[in-house]
Amino acid sequence: MAAEGPRGDGGRGDALAPSGHSRLSDELRPPQDDFDEVRAAAVCGSIARDLLGDFAPAVLLLAPLDRERLQALLAYTRTLFDFARQRGVDGERLAQINRWELTLETALSGVPVGQPVFVRMAREERRRAWPTAALDEIAACARRRAIRPRPATPAEADGEARRLARAVATALLGQDPPPEVSDFLGALVRLCTLQRTGAEVAGNRWPLPVSELPETDTPEPEKLLAAVRRECARLRSRLLNAPRGLVELPAGHRRAAVFCLLASLRLLSGLEDGGPEVLERPPQIGLVARVALLVRARWLGV
Repeated sequence: MAAEGPRGDGGRGDALAPSGHSRLSDELRPPQDDFDEVRAAAVCGSIARDLLGDFAPAVLLLAPLDRERLQALLAYTRTLFDFARQRGVDGERLAQINRWELTLETALSGVPVGQPVFVRMAREERRRAWPTAALDEIAACARRRAIRPRPATPAEADGEARRLARAVATALLGQDPPPEVSDFLGALVRLCTLQRTGAEVAGNRWPLPVSELPETDTPEPEKLLAAVRRECARLRSRLLNAPRGLVELPAGHRRAAVFCLLASLRLLSGLEDGGPEVLERPPQIGLVARVALLVRARWLGV
């Protein structure tokens, strides 16, 4: 039996938070018994693009089969964390996560499940088996997020982001990535969180660690911006160390990672250099800049 789609709104902001929650719910809900591969691919592609945001063009640098595999994995992961963010008691969130994970196991065992994410994950399993331990770790990360909505310190937030990034990269590549790659991808997760800080706080959600942003009714913009800038400073050092690990990635994944590195440094500079307005209107990468970064990533490498 296929798992139901996510319901309710998020209880806090993070890099896997939906920017169009109702749209994600619509995509994952009935028809539950739809095995059409083309429609399933379109749903997973849409979820992945929405999740990646400014980093979405990076998938164009992947080979078509690698792109489809990434989109299926991101759609599965995004939904796990959508469950983890829902309001309500821990037990309800954990039950939804467990059901989603068990339904994936059913689909990967060869029993057809007519839900777009599972249709695509099962197809990828037939093409190249998913590393079971990596999928287990992704679900474990979602469970920890459901139980502990906010990390206590930046170090705890970084550790969780790194563990999730490592598990996703391992599931995608079939082997553990270099430590620098896990650090880099974890920094991307944290950066995506920072881009939504203002909107999340306005919605009474708290995307930064407790030590950096204690819960108050109306946090002062200056203090909020200072917390964002401190996070930017921590992320910059990890992003600048990334090239040492990216050279070890397969060519297509390396080019995609280079695009993400270039885009992340541009976005980070926008957050660091901007005033309070970046909390309401976070920096984005325009179409012309995206094309330029794609060309640079494709031809210049690390």
